[in-house]
Amino acid sequence: MKRPLFLVLFSLLFATTPVTAKTLSKVAAIVNDEIITTLQLDQAVIDDLTKNPQNQFNVTQFDQMKVQILDKLIDEKLSEQQTKRLGLQVSDEELDSAIADVQSKNGLTHEALTQALATQGVTMLEYREKVRGEILHYKLLGREVNRKVLVTSNEVRNYFNQHIEEYTSEEKVSLNRIGYEIPIGDEKQTAKLHKRVEACRNQLISGDDFDQVLADQGDSATGGDMGTLLESDLAKPVLIAIAGLTPGEVSEPLEINGQLYLFQVTGRSFDTDTLFEQVKGKIEEKLRREKTDIRFKEWQQELHDNAHIEVRI
Repeated sequence: MKRPLFLVLFSLLFATTPVTAKTLSKVAAIVNDEIITTLQLDQAVIDDLTKNPQNQFNVTQFDQMKVQILDKLIDEKLSEQQTKRLGLQVSDEELDSAIADVQSKNGLTHEALTQALATQGVTMLEYREKVRGEILHYKLLGREVNRKVLVTSNEVRNYFNQHIEEYTSEEKVSLNRIGYEIPIGDEKQTAKLHKRVEACRNQLISGDDFDQVLADQGDSATGGDMGTLLESDLAKPVLIAIAGLTPGEVSEPLEINGQLYLFQVTGRSFDTDTLFEQVKGKIEEKLRREKTDIRFKEWQQELHDNAHIEVRI
């Protein structure tokens, strides 16, 4: 039975002895005054296959993967060279603090961390160098990328204004309410009540002061300012009754649970200022990520443009 290509290549790479590997190692790429060997490239391929053992490739796909990994090695080499040019360093104190932080977050003692690394075939010295490299990388990005990314308050506000529908899930409505108790079993009194309610409604539509109209109803009615509410919090019959009404307009009389109501819309809005305060942090972070991605690509291109890169494979 044929084995998948990547397994064959993987086995061959692992079967290569150090002496043979040294003999066969050639230049894969030249980056300024440093080289990347085919041995380094092969090891990087092995590492990638080890991390993703489920991946299977045909010959073309494998070659494409190898090119991508070489591109990554070139980028890493350019970053290392820029780190040296800038004189960035990591002190032992910084390194110790970073490792102590790893131990603390994972609840590990120094001995437990050393043992955990050993099970992965990694020595503490190798791990320290790996962490040192990561800290240097973050320092480099902080200086060359993050420090040059600025998101202004105007940009945040403009984005909010242009995408407000993404942050506004529900509209708010301000209401006044007048309610009347419906007489039980007295059609004549009920008819009179409907006439009274209609007359009250006409007064409100005409622009009469709500508080005065309510006071004129005497003890026969209750009501007042309901404040500003989310429409989703309203009972469905009320929501239907006020649908489409603009500030100042009054609903048709609405019967609910033995009461006859009028609802006057006094305002419709989503409180944009409050909403902006709630979401501006997320917007700023979003814009910062987008700008950082753009700046990172620009920075990588700048490194490539200013470097001598020669691919030999």
